[in-house]
Amino acid sequence: MKTIERIDSEVARLEDLAPAGYFLAIRVRGASPLMVFKTFPADWLDIYMENGYMMRDPITTWALTVGGTIRWSSSFLPDPFGVLRHAAEHGLKYGASIAHGPRSALTLCSICRQDREPTKDEIAAAREIVLRLHDLTELPKSLSDSQRAGLNALASGGGAAGLARDLGISQAAAAAEIRDLYDVLFAASPDDALRRARDAKLV
Repeated sequence: MKTIERIDSEVARLEDLAPAGYFLAIRVRGASPLMVFKTFPADWLDIYMENGYMMRDPITTWALTVGGTIRWSSSFLPDPFGVLRHAAEHGLKYGASIAHGPRSALTLCSICRQDREPTKDEIAAAREIVLRLHDLTELPKSLSDSQRAGLNALASGGGAAGLARDLGISQAAAAAEIRDLYDVLFAASPDDALRRARDAKLV
């Protein structure tokens, strides 16, 4: 099974744990996550962005300073701006969050229910999913010569044709090399690949 298929399989496991929706940001660097998956109600996501709640969200503060696991109802999660109360008005009544990893590559997941608090076992299961996803999405420590050549071809705009010319291989082989590079960097475009390689200090 390819890594991306394993990632999709792990994310799918969140559905049973979060019948009211979930939000998952994998390996956030600054304000840019490597991957994002979300099933929260669209109207709430719009309100969240329109009101700039990210910097006032108690979950954000907790994730960056404490981490681990926490229920949204915890007394250790003050909500002076009423972000969680506002979320409850949109069906996100009972939630729990998991934060794992260093601040430079933080994975954050929130799961929600409408009927009751998530149980300890459900939170533990969500945490195991988060840990596996965090491990699955670790970027390489270095690139091979052909992968570096692929990045150079993308940077110059040459693409597969440019890589084929540089390496003296067929264009089909060069296209396969670039697809492999995308897989390694979890990229969907040349810009993604170049940005993630720079962020990981691979170039």
